[in-house]
Amino acid sequence: MFCQEYPPGVLVIPMLSRTLKPFCKTNLVISAPTSSRFLDADVNINDSTFTGQALIVDPGCSVPTYNELVAIVRLLPKKLFVFLTHHHLDHTEGLPAVKRANSEAIVIAHEKTLKRIGPALYGIKYVSVTGGTKLLISGQRFEIIAAPGHTDGHLCLFHLETRTLVAGDHCVGEGSSIVDGNSGGNLHDYMNTSHRLLELAPKVVVPMHGRPNLLPLQLLKGYIKHRQTREATILKAIEAGATSAFAIVSSAYKQTNILLWPAALINVKVHVDHLQRQQKLPQGFSVEKFKRSCGLAFKVRWFARFVGSYAFQRNAWRLLVCLAAIFFVWYKWGQGSGEEEEW
Repeated sequence: MFCQEYPPGVLVIPMLSRTLKPFCKTNLVISAPTSSRFLDADVNINDSTFTGQALIVDPGCSVPTYNELVAIVRLLPKKLFVFLTHHHLDHTEGLPAVKRANSEAIVIAHEKTLKRIGPALYGIKYVSVTGGTKLLISGQRFEIIAAPGHTDGHLCLFHLETRTLVAGDHCVGEGSSIVDGNSGGNLHDYMNTSHRLLELAPKVVVPMHGRPNLLPLQLLKGYIKHRQTREATILKAIEAGATSAFAIVSSAYKQTNILLWPAALINVKVHVDHLQRQQKLPQGFSVEKFKRSCGLAFKVRWFARFVGSYAFQRNAWRLLVCLAAIFFVWYKWGQGSGEEEEW
């Protein structure tokens, strides 16, 4: 199992998870005792500081790697905090393994994160936190940073001595992070958080997907510039007359592989919301009409474009023949089973 230690006493272990491509792992961050003198420290929780012996961040590993996580947690002291940056499955799926390994562990997360996880906490004790809360873990000092944007309950963790930022999904090791509008995320908060993180002046960023970044200021400035440039491109498409989701995506992302357009639609929705918030959308543009066009209408037009401009160029007509054969078999099977009315 690959393990990287930085800063001293803080470990980063990539673990297989059900995350989005191009990633396949979620980093498990661990703060553990570096000296036996910390093993006698008791767990203490008050309004401003949590004191404990060990900490893990985002146990998001998938079921096949539960045994690895159980083994890791059993090596740590019983007085363990489990910090969750947000609620997404690839950051929380390992909670049952944590519970199995240490029934005394305490989850700490934003109130909105805890509500979204709900029963998936599996009876683990929990405490809600906000930005500004301090953690003292076996001599390691951390501060919790409110970082909404990716979701509305997103948090980061800042290692004070080394100015290392455990960034959750605000930053990723490759490309840029997705803003999850379905979980309260929005671009306004994401941009504000990016500026606040710049003011922290971290020396290292540890994302939960991908390798640590040793040039965090350039990374954060790049995210801001990328979002601003993309938003300008989307606004230009709208001002040129694009009103539907497909028209905007096909214009703003015309240089992007068509297979990625459905993912691009997520970003377009976020940027349209941000433009509306800033009152930058041109008169006559209907946000409601745009939202209605994001569902089946987009999928149909995208698939038609894919077939016309991509599939046949790569001899993917064989795939279409197979799909037609599968549909025919499914249809005939339904007729033969006498269950047509169920369909």
